Amino acid sequence: MAHSFTYIAGEITVTGVLDVKEFGETEILAALEGESLLMKGSGFKILSVDLKENRLTATGKLSSLQYGGGVGSFWKKFFK
Repeated sequence: MAHSFTYIAGEITVTGVLDVKEFGETEILAALEGESLLMKGSGFKILSVDLKENRLTATGKLSSLQYGGGVGSFWKKFFK
């Protein structure tokens, strides 16, 4: 499944999202097919998660994006 990412005027939209594994004011970790997407920033608020449409919408100030293997492999690397 392909995915897309847009960030316009503080609104983040990600398609191809299978699940949201972790979220908070400074990080959102989304599971995509075969990989994960870690968004870092500040003031994050999730507006909607539609797993039928595979879409995540959030607001906040984005400072970085990081793609990883699977969600599990991201956390293994993180804690090494």
